[in-house]
Amino acid sequence: MSGGHFNDSGYVYYKISQFADELENELEEKKYFSEYEPEVLKIMKEALPSIRRTAKMMKEIDYYFSGDTGEESFLRRIKELD
Repeated sequence: MSGGHFNDSGYVYYKISQFADELENELEEKKYFSEYEPEVLKIMKEALPSIRRTAKMMKEIDYYFSGDTGEESFLRRIKELD
């Protein structure tokens, strides 16, 4: 499986997933805790699952449109995201 239907976007789902990883790493380093309000950091932490879910959904849609997965697989994988 490779996706690529929306290749003009350059596998954006990968970039979003990478963004989530980098954000998580930044938050874990705690070097910003003194610079930002606790509420801001809390919102960022709470956003991580949604960001990761969005990246996974985008990947499944790309694979479906690329013909790498069929309707049944697509639906199953999307349901597994919940």
